[in-house]
Amino acid sequence: MLPGFSNSRGGRGEVQEHRDQVMTPMQLCALVQDYHAGATITALAARFGLTYYATRERLLAEGVTLRRVGPTPLSIPPGMAAAYRNGSTIPELAERHGLSFGVARRMLLAAGVTLRKPGQRLQVSQAAPGSHP
Repeated sequence: MLPGFSNSRGGRGEVQEHRDQVMTPMQLCALVQDYHAGATITALAARFGLTYYATRERLLAEGVTLRRVGPTPLSIPPGMAAAYRNGSTIPELAERHGLSFGVARRMLLAAGVTLRKPGQRLQVSQAAPGSHP
């Protein structure tokens, strides 16, 4: 509720404006350092008595590049892409690496692997005619 506006009960509401709270240079420095050290915007807002959005605005004003929201993509286990290229199926790789099918598939795609059609096995080249093993 903005100052001077009526709330749903007809009363006049007031909002605590945390955005206008003045921060000292030391507090701004601590805010930025803590964010770079891994603190979340929510945790910093609570620590410095700011709203989430005011904290976010302060970080941006200080030139901070904000982290991606959401989980960080997992890196593909060593050898998984090569095993797929050599004929292993996604379900086999998922089981071998303790992953779900979907996660294994997304990891392969993120690694730039061209996926085979469902059910398609890698064609093993056969020996030239007339040669003996």
